[in-house]
Amino acid sequence: MSRRSDAAEQGIIRFAAQVAERIDAVVEKLDTVAAEALSAAGDFDCFVKSTRELLAASGKVDALAGAGYAVAYEGSGDPPAMVWWVHRGESVAERTHSVDSESETFYDYASLRWFRTAVVSGGPTLSGPFIDTWGSDDYTVTVSLPVPGPSGPRGVVAVDVDVRRLIESLTADLQRMTTPVALVNESDRVVVSTLPSLSTGLPIRSRAARNDPDYAALQRFPVSDYGWSVVPLTA
Repeated sequence: MSRRSDAAEQGIIRFAAQVAERIDAVVEKLDTVAAEALSAAGDFDCFVKSTRELLAASGKVDALAGAGYAVAYEGSGDPPAMVWWVHRGESVAERTHSVDSESETFYDYASLRWFRTAVVSGGPTLSGPFIDTWGSDDYTVTVSLPVPGPSGPRGVVAVDVDVRRLIESLTADLQRMTTPVALVNESDRVVVSTLPSLSTGLPIRSRAARNDPDYAALQRFPVSDYGWSVVPLTA
């Protein structure tokens, strides 16, 4: 490996680590919320209060656009229950979702990746990027964490990360890259890329290109254990 290619690879590794650090910081906030709510009896009202405080404390510095908690109702005998907070100007407001399973507008959060995968995996889960029509109405990544209970997960606490602000926080790191790269999710959809043709949400390769043997050989630099990776590209 040449010195130039070695330097490029080290730059990608550092970038992947920097992305992981940002996600770690969000997961740490969720861990704190879960622990504080559980220490105060862990009932639903505790999570209503703690998730609101989490979002209110985030201010304009963090990239958090929403925060909330949902009950693990399947198999528990508990009814569906969910609270979700969003920024509305300078204040924090509740974004309501229908949790009546008999309603045509039922928000079946238990079937969605941010909830389901967190419950099944028992660990932090990243979902997106997607246009969050139920929350911030912008490109969003949801970071979620299961809350332990006596006989399985009690529920899931989660935040929405505004992708635009996340990208802004990574701009300086990206500008230092000496080779084209894309930060992609577990489905190879772009979170951010140095190539203008690969904008947020697009697949890193077309469906036809995925059949190319070279596609499987793409070099990937994992973002910790979160399922995301940084992929070097050809311009």
